[in-house]
Amino acid sequence: MNGYPKTALIFASLTLAFSQAASAAAPPNAKMWNGAWHLNAAKSKFASPAKEQSETRTYTVSGGKIAMKSSSKDMSGKTMNFSYSAAWDGKYYPMTGNPNADRISLTAVSDREFKAKSTLHGKLSTESTATVSADGKHLTLTRKMLRIKGAPTDVLEFDR
Repeated sequence: MNGYPKTALIFASLTLAFSQAASAAAPPNAKMWNGAWHLNAAKSKFASPAKEQSETRTYTVSGGKIAMKSSSKDMSGKTMNFSYSAAWDGKYYPMTGNPNADRISLTAVSDREFKAKSTLHGKLSTESTATVSADGKHLTLTRKMLRIKGAPTDVLEFDR
């Protein structure tokens, strides 16, 4: 192979690598996410038996990670508190207090959206997408409960 085609091939490879890196999703915008979000149960749609009468989620984005704390009450009045702190790198991080998941993996889609996968004892249990509205006032969490027959999908609506 002579010099020109070899140089062109290297240049094309580098261009492709840089364009893919540039198109990687921006990390979530702290201003859009940080703070408390309250479940709007009337607007939410529950297909799984995990129906909640209330939930407050608090997100804190800082230093390439997000910390989330949740306090919820199911229809029978039972309270559940769980939390995690994770980076947007697709690796699994511990989750505490959730009987349906013990680890979570996050991937940023945009500055207003991320996807999550949760596992319980090494087996995938939940897939979800969290999206903040453009005005920063609403959060939609779509979760697919994989461990329940038929893998029902819930759509939880939160307001500030």
